[in-house]
Amino acid sequence: MRKIIAILAIVSLAVLCFAHDKGVGVLSVESSEPAGVWLNGEAVGVTPFTMEVPAGWVVYTIRSPGYWTEVFLAHIKHGEEHKQNVQLKKSGQPASEMPEISHINDLRTLESLYDSLFKRKSAATLDSVCIAAFVADYPLPASPHDLPGETAAEYHHYYNTYNREKELSFNEWHANCSGPIEQNMNGILGRINQLGANQVSGFVPASGGKFESAAASNGLKGNLELNFRSPDGRADVIWKGAWENDFLTGDALVRALTASAPAALAFLTVQNQTVWIPVEGGFSRHFYKYYDLNISWNGLLIPMKGSFSLPEWLAGVVAPKDSLEPQPQPPAEEPATPKPLLAKIPGGNLTYKGKDLQIKPFAINISAIDQGLYKDKCGKKDFNKYKGDSLPAHSVNWKEANSCCIALGGELPTEAEWEYAARAGSPANYIWPNNANPKDYAEFNGKKPVAVAGKKPNGWGLYDMFGNVAEWVKDDGFWFGKYKYLKGGSWKSGESDLNIENSEEEDARYWGTHTGFRCVFKN
Repeated sequence: MRKIIAILAIVSLAVLCFAHDKGVGVLSVESSEPAGVWLNGEAVGVTPFTMEVPAGWVVYTIRSPGYWTEVFLAHIKHGEEHKQNVQLKKSGQPASEMPEISHINDLRTLESLYDSLFKRKSAATLDSVCIAAFVADYPLPASPHDLPGETAAEYHHYYNTYNREKELSFNEWHANCSGPIEQNMNGILGRINQLGANQVSGFVPASGGKFESAAASNGLKGNLELNFRSPDGRADVIWKGAWENDFLTGDALVRALTASAPAALAFLTVQNQTVWIPVEGGFSRHFYKYYDLNISWNGLLIPMKGSFSLPEWLAGVVAPKDSLEPQPQPPAEEPATPKPLLAKIPGGNLTYKGKDLQIKPFAINISAIDQGLYKDKCGKKDFNKYKGDSLPAHSVNWKEANSCCIALGGELPTEAEWEYAARAGSPANYIWPNNANPKDYAEFNGKKPVAVAGKKPNGWGLYDMFGNVAEWVKDDGFWFGKYKYLKGGSWKSGESDLNIENSEEEDARYWGTHTGFRCVFKN
């Protein structure tokens, strides 16, 4: 493909110049960082770069990931070499005054910081910060006065090229620019998630209870139900279990726990993780994963055996996957479309393009992002004739895919991460066994996209890693920055195209009914 592009670029040089002189000259470009060289929209090589070009005016572009694109207008003279040494300027994100939070171990302090930023955040904050930073930092175009001898038409072509490159650079910049407030909020959320993995114990007052005595037990045996609610409402849970004691009746325990001056105290162990419920001006937060109940009475610590349940008002807003206790997984031989959105991928080693890489653990969408989730979280989009909430979000270019992943709190996978997840620990380049029907695992040679997660998953529970829609990954293509990779093939592909190592290089602005994406999430 690279040879074809280079040949086409050389052939197209006949139309690259505006006022042809007879003969040829040499364009020679060096840059402070490895960069791609583009002539009239075609990639022709990388720096250091030297090529014979028709004499006359020529517009060329220098691109490198992480640096601002530079556009030049040069007059190539017959028999002479035009040399250009480009000092590329790094394209940094707006500075963020992030408070130091790594030492903060109190969840409520972090939540208070988050809420204060939430109240300050306005709809215009993100765009105003990002646009101002881009305008201040992006290289200015050359002035006509800096280019003696040019004609109006030649400068007009140069200026149009500059504007196209600036627009494309801004789209990429804006997709990755979240502004200082948004960055701070995301940083605080990361710390909150770290602390949320811990279990904590503490006193929670009993707000009520009842006891049903077993027959002929004198109240020493029976069924006990206790309600607990902390003053801030963060803990609100019902405990049910059996009570059996040689000297303390269940009724006496209820009275001891619920008295205005309690004679017994309850200590609950919970996961330090809360569900956030939007309220005016912020969020209310509530524990939803409870583990143990211990009662302290008269100098004794009594472990209680029973189960927890959430009150109806809270149970209705907790996602099904966030149950109080771990749920059994379906047998591997009878896979069902799972409810959780993400699969956790363990870390490990991967041989990628001849190199041994260490892949860190991450989470990834179990299928391509569907249209229902895209419209709910990433904005309006017309999916034309292939519409349906369960169909993959297609016809997305790289910028749209990248922006949606950021909106979901993640990012596009790197090509290495994508291949690692697709392999699911297997060295084979296809996920289906030799004697299996590939159509059971992938939608290909088809007429249109189909609903996500309708085929069999790979060994790590990931659906549609091959076929249905080809998926954008984060990496820059060979021609530095403006070309990106698609992985996995699509419903249009043939079976031979569904090789794990295959990739399709496309302009980042490209889209089609066969292009989609999924996101990764890292803590």
